Amino acid sequence: MNQSTWPDCINDGYFVNECLHPGYVVRERMENLAHMMANAKPSLTSHQIRRFFQHCRAIEARLRAKTSTWGRELTEFKKLDVAVADAFGKSPPKVPEIFRDFIQKNVLAVKTEKDFLEGFLPHFEALVGFGSAYFRSERN
Repeated sequence: MNQSTWPDCINDGYFVNECLHPGYVVRERMENLAHMMANAKPSLTSHQIRRFFQHCRAIEARLRAKTSTWGRELTEFKKLDVAVADAFGKSPPKVPEIFRDFIQKNVLAVKTEKDFLEGFLPHFEALVGFGSAYFRSERN
């Protein structure tokens, strides 16, 4: 992954003084990242990113409803890494390398429920939101 696009990618965690670092949701960085994913070969489609995002939203819903615990949901979260490796490993790949790297680095960075709910989820939400103008509904 191009480090100038995504510098210090989660090297120091998501938080500064207990608050989400603005760099993880700021338009310039997230829109640029989304644009690169949409223009990569293969391009990231809205279907692919939504599939991963909905997996995270389901985990979030169970945690917020208190029908599950982070201990149980951590395994479900880690399955994102499996899913992205599978999608990238297909011939031809179904997701671009930069999206695979995004998921892999974030899965490694999330250690706690707070990391997931207040760090990763808003970060991923920013990518989905700013990317909606770039991600195509289907591959061409």
